[in-house]
Parts: sequence; C-alpha cells; structure tokens
Amino acid sequence: MLLRSFPMTFASAGTGLVHDHRCPALRVRNLSRVFGERSVLVGVSFSVEAGETLAVTGPSGSGKSVLLKCLNRLIEPSGGTIEVFGTDSMHCDPVEIRRRVCLVGQVPVLFPGTVEENLAYPFSFQANRHCPRPDFGGVLEAVGLGRTYLAKDAQTLSGGEAQRVCIARALCLDPEVLLLDEPTSALDRASAGVVEETIRRLNAGGRTIVVVTHDLRQAETLGRRVMRMRDGRVEDIV
Repeated sequence: MLLRSFPMTFASAGTGLVHDHRCPALRVRNLSRVFGERSVLVGVSFSVEAGETLAVTGPSGSGKSVLLKCLNRLIEPSGGTIEVFGTDSMHCDPVEIRRRVCLVGQVPVLFPGTVEENLAYPFSFQANRHCPRPDFGGVLEAVGLGRTYLAKDAQTLSGGEAQRVCIARALCLDPEVLLLDEPTSALDRASAGVVEETIRRLNAGGRTIVVVTHDLRQAETLGRRVMRMRDGRVEDIV
C-alpha cells in the first residue's frame, strides 16, 4: 500500500501553500457557483478530516461534479472559501492546488503508449518537473496492479484496469486529497468491485478521499460519512 506520512506542517516553496495537519484536510464554507443565471452550488459547507473518506451522493444535476472541480480549482467558485489544511486555496497557485488536491474523472483517459509512460505523463509539465518521481511499480501495487503492468500497452487494458491506472497516475504526485468523480460508473459490476476495494485500501493507508457517486449503496460502503446533495445544496451529512 501507498501510505501517507504527514508532518505537522507542510510548505511548498514559492506558492504560499502552508499545510497545518492539525486542521481538517478540507474545510468548505458557504461555497457557491453560478453559471449565467443558474446557481449550481448554493451555500455548500462541510469539512473532511485527514485520512477520511467522504462520499458525496445525490441525483443528477445536484452539483456533485461541479463541487469536485471547485475543490481543486478546475472551476473557480463564485463565492465562499475552501481551505486545504488550514490555508485558503484561493490565495495559492492553482497548479499547486491541483497537485495537492488531485481529481480523477469518471471516464478513464489513457494516452497511447505504455502504462509506465502514462504514469510519467504528469512530470512532463514544467510545473511538475521539480517533483520527485515515485517508484511507478510500487504505485501500481498500491492500486492492486502488478509491476508487470508497466510495460503493457495502455490501450489494451480493461475498464477496471484503466481506471486503476488513472488513480495510480494521480497518486504519482502524492496528493494530500484524492477526488474521485463517479469512479465506477463506466465499469461492469466485477470491475467496479475491484476499484471499490482499491479505494478502501488507499483510505486504510491514510489517504484522504472525496468520492462522488450516484449509488447510495456504494456511498455507504466507501464513506465514513455520506453527504447528500440536492439542487446544489447539502441536504445532510451522516
């Protein structure tokens, strides 16, 4: 497993991002997002403790996916605050936020080439070239795939294998929070079960995870708490 080992504070040079691990991993206050005249998120507030898996569920159009994209600033909020380990993310470099709060989408996207080349892809960006490269084989083992997968053609993988490689690619940057948007929606039942087990193992190793799912059973299975959304608002957190 890929284990998290946190100091009490963490600072990224030149970004202003200082993490106090005595604070929640995420603290969201009164978050809103408006597209034109349509309010997609309205007064959303919640927190996620370090090492917790929070499952977010609700009907289509309730704002779940937009919420995840706001958390790592792929979409800029219209109002409210998002703190990452005590630091307001709006005061930080968005590239650094996306490195520390990493999003994996619901449809696996792998590029032509080997699995190893896909895992190395994030380090091709100038902003990530200073980041230490992990043992790619070890990262694959953390998501339940063997080192032999490094040499495999990424285009020949099954849906479940591809999704786990996408999760592994996100883990290569060692994010402090992993965001998963409907990670099993495109998979058959057997593959979905394998991905769910991967999520449980990562969380057991200390990874903080926010997983969006339309499946209440899956939400209750994966989440220490379940946050239900409707019409852009938080209905309850249990």
